[in-house]
Amino acid sequence: MRAARLSAKRLGRPFRRRAALLPLVFAVALAAPPGAQAQPRVPPLALVGHLLPESPDPVRVVVIDPGHGGFDPGSPGADGVLEKDVALAVGLAVARALEGVPDLEVHLTRDRDVGIPVWDRGDMATRLKGERPGILLSIHANALDDLNTRGVETYFLSEARTEHERRVAALENAPAAGGGDGGATTTDDPALAFILNELRNLDHIHWSADLAQIVQERLAAVHPGRDRGVKQAPLAVITNALMPSVLVEVGFVSHPAEARMLMDPDFHAAAAEALAEAVVEFFERYPPGASSGEVSGAGSGR
Repeated sequence: MRAARLSAKRLGRPFRRRAALLPLVFAVALAAPPGAQAQPRVPPLALVGHLLPESPDPVRVVVIDPGHGGFDPGSPGADGVLEKDVALAVGLAVARALEGVPDLEVHLTRDRDVGIPVWDRGDMATRLKGERPGILLSIHANALDDLNTRGVETYFLSEARTEHERRVAALENAPAAGGGDGGATTTDDPALAFILNELRNLDHIHWSADLAQIVQERLAAVHPGRDRGVKQAPLAVITNALMPSVLVEVGFVSHPAEARMLMDPDFHAAAAEALAEAVVEFFERYPPGASSGEVSGAGSGR
């Protein structure tokens, strides 16, 4: 709803400025000498400059959220690999890969092993973004009892459709076993909390799906495991983010070979480069100064 109000506010500005220009235009026309040929005349810029449409802020914001951390280790994997360590290593590498990109402001929700309640992360990202175009990338790693499962998958916020999506949502939304509550919902009813927050985020769902598709394609191209595709689930970490948001499962810590790969700096660099390319490609479709509602059809075919 906040995004919708901001969008309406922006849409109203050009009309109000044009209306404010009309008295000045008529005054110039009436001041023309009798018999003079009608010529379009524009008031001096000094008189009307403050009424012209504002140039959009060119800065775009990327909030990188390394999942879990501190009291919340995430999923334990083979050879003692922890999800929180994989997420932090990849998240830091993505931030480094985005250094130097023009007009891009990069933030990390955490840059060390600290715990952040899961329901606070989307709010944090929204505050960092402000009214500028921005996205949230939440980095995670998956786990299954089936130790043969491996690969990469990317989620956007919506209702889970499959048992696997429901399992991932339950795993990522679960309170931390090592201490802390992982972030409580803001209402007594978790289902109601999801519905309320999904309504707030509705303006961004199409863009989140587009972002998830780009991220999945780029990351799958450098990942040796299976391309498990784009999925959807009611994930707490991206529910409160009022911007296009995705949760990326960069691999399975439960798969012995993949767990070792997920701790390899070479993989971190390759994954980070792929995610950085996805960010740049996405912002070409989501230009500065445009809300998701105004351009939701551009480049997506929706």
